[in-house]
Amino acid sequence: MRFRVEIKYKDGVEDPEAVTILKNFGILGYRSIKNVRTSKVYYIDADDEEDVKQVTNKILANPVIQTYTIEKVDGSNF
Repeated sequence: MRFRVEIKYKDGVEDPEAVTILKNFGILGYRSIKNVRTSKVYYIDADDEEDVKQVTNKILANPVIQTYTIEKVDGSNF
């Protein structure tokens, strides 16, 4: 099975990469852009969804400041 894991910062937690991107947009003259949020996406092949949940919670994400979603996906997009 193939899983798509998306990790992003929780609401209210500063996203340092997004802050830098937004600042650079302003420097380049794109002042109409008011907000940026980032996320990371991982595609994982695994036999057990519980293993994917565990590695996401223990290794890939920091559950104190980040949220994540895990979904099964079609294997052709890897």
